[in-house]
Order: sequence, then structure tokens, then C-alpha cells
Amino acid sequence: EISCVTGVQTCALPILELQGRALAPVTADTDNISFLVGTQSLKSTNFVYIVNLDEDTGQLNKRVLKHSAGEVWGLDPSPTDPALFLSTYGQKTASSWSKKAAVWKIPSNKSSTDLDERNVASVELVTDLSTIAADGEMVGSLFQPNDQTKLALAVGDKLSLVDIGDGTVPSKVWESQHTVRGQTRIETLRWNPHRACHQVSSVCGSQIISWDTRSGEKAWSINLTSGSAIRTLDFNPNKQYFLASGGDDGSISIWDSRQPSQPLTTTREHSHWVWSVRFNSFHDQLLLSSGSDSRVLLHSQASLSSEPFRQTLEDDETSQERILDDGVVQTFFDHEDSVYTAEWSVADPWTFASLSYDGRLVIGHVPKPIKYKILNLN
Repeated sequence: EISCVTGVQTCALPILELQGRALAPVTADTDNISFLVGTQSLKSTNFVYIVNLDEDTGQLNKRVLKHSAGEVWGLDPSPTDPALFLSTYGQKTASSWSKKAAVWKIPSNKSSTDLDERNVASVELVTDLSTIAADGEMVGSLFQPNDQTKLALAVGDKLSLVDIGDGTVPSKVWESQHTVRGQTRIETLRWNPHRACHQVSSVCGSQIISWDTRSGEKAWSINLTSGSAIRTLDFNPNKQYFLASGGDDGSISIWDSRQPSQPLTTTREHSHWVWSVRFNSFHDQLLLSSGSDSRVLLHSQASLSSEPFRQTLEDDETSQERILDDGVVQTFFDHEDSVYTAEWSVADPWTFASLSYDGRLVIGHVPKPIKYKILNLN
């Protein structure tokens, strides 16, 4: 156990003995502040950590499991079963290195909090996805948020919807190609949580394409006019047409997919590549971003949120008051290396985690004045 000081905005923990870039909230665990973290090492055995923050005691508890298949590039927990997760991983052989993906199960009743490999249990293979992957580099895989038997799989410049059923024999439902001149690989994927999750978006170069998962046909697309490569995107959970993107020029843009020619707003607060941008699931005026400049930023985009104003009563007259002004609310300087991932907790809307490449995990909190202002507790 590691003690976090309660009442502070962040708690920085050198929790990984190896470098890492994969971090994800445990989606199915809505009662606990829980995250999955993966290590990325070519020379050593890799591990997956299950990290839980006890809100009452401030203790950070971790469970360590071997991920012997290879270095972890991406993690995606099951939307309904906290014991299942997807990993995209790099596997090294005597003569080659390749990326693969698989569904894994966390073993029950086996626990370890240290890295004595003799005592550490291994994650258990459920479904090997490389068996249905086409030629090309494995990019990533994500569970469909409302159906853990379906997932999106990106290999090279091709995107597939895969049905894993009971996990024994995965099958490809459809496959589409995201073709951009000069680009041979999809960069990232993101599910649209609206309309029963019938859309999944892929990024290739400076283009975003959203695909209809019922047919594999293109639903809409966005082309970044600056030509800067997009590294990350996320959908506003409370406004169905709004999404955010971040990329190599350090900017973050908010888009309306019905008006794809120009972003609604663009800000450039990062001084290097933006690797992660995430809307708060409960209070969508809050946006979390991280990048290669070693910083984590908490933004307010209240003017484009689902609740930009609150009703106030003054002198027997009702008026509207803006909850927050747009702009950077807080900058966190807890990292010393590139921050590849920053994610909100599923259980607590005021808590997030960020992971830098040197293995430092930071548990952060929305500053209390901002929290109280959103909750109208001033």
C-alpha cells in the first residue's frame, strides 16, 4: 500500500518499476476508483497493474499480474466484466517484432503486490485476435461500450468489427479501409457512445472517419485543414454531435460532426504533441489532456457543454450565469516525461489518473474551487 495525501490536487507515484504508456479506467467497476496500467519493456517481463484508490484512507492499493505475451501498448477493460480486458502488445521473437491483440482474464483468488516473479500470477488468455488480423501492423482494439462480444480492431489502414462471441472463435463482421494518401496506418480509434454505439471513428493522418457499425459504411468525415496529424479524439458523452481532437501541433479542437469544415474552437495550450484528450463523463465542460510536453491540462469548455449556464434568482428575477469561463483551469507539472495517457475515473467525476513514459502514475483531482462552482456550492 502507498499512502496518498488527501486534500491535495495530485499524488505522484513511481508505481511502475518499468516504463509504461498504457492506462485505462476499469469501466465495469463503478464503485471504486480503479485503473489498469501496463508496462512496456523489450528486455524484461511485462506486467499489468490493477490500481485502486481508497477514498476514505487515501491508500493506493495495487495488484500485479504478469503480461508475458509482450510489452503493453494499449489497454481496454471490458464494459461489463471487471475481470476481462483487451491489450494491444508488442511481441518480440528471435528474428522479428510485431504487435498483436488479445482478450485476457484476470485470475481470481491470486494476488501479488510485488514483482517477485515466482509469486506473481499471469493473466489468462481468452481470445487471440491475431488469428483474424489481416496483413499489416496491429494498431489497437476496443470493446463496443454496450456489448462486450463485439469490438473494433484496427490493423494497418483497415478497420474491422469483430464478433468474439464466447471467446473461442472470433469472426470478422465487416472490414473497411481508411485510405489517406501518404498514410498506411490508422493512428487511433474511438467509439461514439450515442445512438446505441452504432458508430466508431478512426484517425489516419489529419482525417477522422466515422463508420456505421451496422454496415461498415462511412457515416461522416472531418479533415483537419492544417494538415497536422491527429493523435487522439474523444466524444462528448452528453452532446451527441460534439467531439474533441488533439494532435502534433499541440492544439485541441472541438468539432460538430454536422459541420465538419471548421472546428467550433481551437486552442493551443500544449507546446508539443497532444497524446490524450478526454471529456469528463459527468460534467462535460471539463476536458483533460496530456502530451509530450510532460504536462496534464484541465480545460473548461463551458460554452460548448451541455450545461453552459445555471439559473440564478436575484431580486425576484431569474437570470442565467455562466458556470465556468472557457480556458485552462489548472496545469499539472507532476511528470518529467511524455504523458501518453490521462483518463477520468469511472466511479468519481472529480478524480483522474495520468501516466508518463518513465512509469510515474499520478492520481489527480479537480481543484475544489472548480468543483464547488460546478456544483453551485460557493
